[in-house]
Amino acid sequence: MKKSLKNYDDLNVTEKRISYLLGARLRETDRVKNAMKKQDGIRKKHPAPEGWDSASVIRSWRETR
Repeated sequence: MKKSLKNYDDLNVTEKRISYLLGARLRETDRVKNAMKKQDGIRKKHPAPEGWDSASVIRSWRETR
C-alpha cells in the first residue's frame, strides 16, 4: 500500500510542477503582449518624420564609435 501512495505523491508533485510551468509561460506571454501594445501606442502617437531612415542613422552611430 505504501508503494501506491508514494507513486501518487510523485504524480501529485509532478502535476503541480507542470501547472507552475504552464502558468509561468502564460504570464510571460501576457507581459510580452502588453509590451507590444504599449510600443504600438507610442508609435501611433509619434510617427516618424518623412524621409527618416532609421537604418542609416543607426549605421552612422555605429561607425562613429
